[in-house]
Amino acid sequence: MVESQEAVRVVEEDDIRPPPHYTPDGPQQVITKDTARQGPLGGRVLLVLAGSLVLIGVAWLAIAMATGHGL
Repeated sequence: MVESQEAVRVVEEDDIRPPPHYTPDGPQQVITKDTARQGPLGGRVLLVLAGSLVLIGVAWLAIAMATGHGL
């Protein structure tokens, strides 16, 4: 007979610190698992999102004008 056991999940508290600054002559960088998860602020993602919305708008207008609906 198989007994079902609930899985025990341990969630660590976040130890969020700013990433260490790199200097070629400085001390060795120590990167924790929490600083490794942090990414850049996302400016490129915002530009891609805005550009895609502009392209969708242009395509929408082109289709609307081609089908005679216009503005």
